[in-house]
Amino acid sequence: ANTTPLAALAADDDDDLDDDAAQAAVEASMKDVLSKNSGEISYPRRAAFDGAFGVDGVKAASFEVSNLWDVAPVVQDVTGESGFPATARWGEIVDPVNGKVAVEARVFVTKGFPKQSIADLGKPENVPVAKALGLDKYDDSYRRADMLGSYKRVDKNDGDRVYYDWEMVASPPSKECPSAVGCLYPAHIYLMSATVVDGDLYVLSLDAFPENWRQTGNSLKRIRSSFTVSTPEIVVPVDPNEVMLGEVPVGAMS
Repeated sequence: ANTTPLAALAADDDDDLDDDAAQAAVEASMKDVLSKNSGEISYPRRAAFDGAFGVDGVKAASFEVSNLWDVAPVVQDVTGESGFPATARWGEIVDPVNGKVAVEARVFVTKGFPKQSIADLGKPENVPVAKALGLDKYDDSYRRADMLGSYKRVDKNDGDRVYYDWEMVASPPSKECPSAVGCLYPAHIYLMSATVVDGDLYVLSLDAFPENWRQTGNSLKRIRSSFTVSTPEIVVPVDPNEVMLGEVPVGAMS
């Protein structure tokens, strides 16, 4: 059907109203977040394998996230069913303004790693990340991922401990992109950090939400670069009902 000029103008007016409403909602959301936090931004640590929820022989692993962002509760798995002696998973990380910024964050622990330092793997840009860190057997998307960037980081506050950081992009399997131009977004954007502590390998994998990468990529890189393995000095207070072992909330266990 043909659209009259008046109808087109009416449609444009509706679009403008939708845009105005969306912007108003964003501004209201930001004001609400700032009011709840007294307008102050801080970066508390989120930790696994720490305090009352520590695991024998596993160091605390943590990273910093803005107090304005919502982070799903951590789930710890020490059953070994994942193929790793210990893993921790945080679900969605949400920015109240931009929406979901990360699908999840995971920490993988490998006991008895054959290298005494992550630097023993060679230059970070030459490391076959998925194979070297044992992630190729966990999820095929790590094996498919291409390296976009690599960095060496030294923690001066922890005896010059070396961390390797990577940015990896995994395309969807070809069968999921029937179009000749491929998929619009990659399947995964992984921000990763790894170090070796007392002969054990610790890996942080932050699975960024591709659709919001342009807006939030730098903030996510900050999270990745804050990853440490040790006992953190400042940790978000732990609510027993928000820390889970396996799939059972600790507070619900008898």
